Amino acid sequence: MSIVRSKWTSVILNLFLCTIFFWIWAPANNLLYFINFLFYFSCFYLFTGLVLWVVRGGLFDGVTFGMRRFVSEMSRNKDYLDDWKDRPLPSKTIQRSFLSFFLFQGVLLALFSIILLIVYYR
Repeated sequence: MSIVRSKWTSVILNLFLCTIFFWIWAPANNLLYFINFLFYFSCFYLFTGLVLWVVRGGLFDGVTFGMRRFVSEMSRNKDYLDDWKDRPLPSKTIQRSFLSFFLFQGVLLALFSIILLIVYYR
């Protein structure tokens, strides 16, 4: 994330990567295959962003806390330096900027693919 400073430059970078993949792997060079590649990129970003959103919402915090406690109580080799109570939960490890990056990229690429679909079917 530190390499790409602006979210707009990362959108342009994603469009450039999509274009490169389109030229390499598309069976025919037409707009429909480019829209498909753009849709695949947007699905990846949206799916990753939604999974991060669910984790950040705290859905898995209780399960993680319970499993850490269970493992620390049931293990034979106790590690006294590793305290399971002080380790951060999954919702605390995901930053908001990281989550918003994936959601922004996914929504923008999906909107661009919808606009291209409208142009294609006119």
